[in-house]
Amino acid sequence: MRQASSLLPARLEPTAAVTHGVARGLADSCELPGEELPTRMQELVQHLREREAPKPTKLVLIVEDDPDVRDLAMALLDETVLDVVTCESGEAAVQLLKERAEDIAMLFTDVQLAGSMDGIELAKAVNGLWPSIHLVVTSGHTAAQVADLPGEAVFMAKPWLALDVLREVDRAVRHPELPIR
Repeated sequence: MRQASSLLPARLEPTAAVTHGVARGLADSCELPGEELPTRMQELVQHLREREAPKPTKLVLIVEDDPDVRDLAMALLDETVLDVVTCESGEAAVQLLKERAEDIAMLFTDVQLAGSMDGIELAKAVNGLWPSIHLVVTSGHTAAQVADLPGEAVFMAKPWLALDVLREVDRAVRHPELPIR
């Protein structure tokens, strides 16, 4: 079996120019002065350009009163195609949603929050008022409250796995029409 890098022309061997992504690396190589890639390679570059993730245009709203958990979620979600905005309480989240709901693709909330509104009540309110927002509710306590979540919400027990959170971002951004499992 040949190594993948041996399949590339010599000028496309992995370098700093291609470490930021295959599509961009190939595209950069296409723009070398006086050099032309074979037609098949140009088609591959075009295909990869079309499949690149969209630029950040939407937000993920993190609602978490524990600063350490909020910072962890922010660090993880900051690496996605979504911009991140945070609130400590359900009330603050509702206020933000009233102003910017059309910009929010996903709500990532804990069940236990500061203030009088918990994450379950927040998820119900968001589901009723802004049904296009993807709901992810998380908690370290999997009590009977989970049964009260709207059917459209995804529940994630703490400690959640980064891959599971990133999968929900993908669903919120790329496949918002898919039914919740």
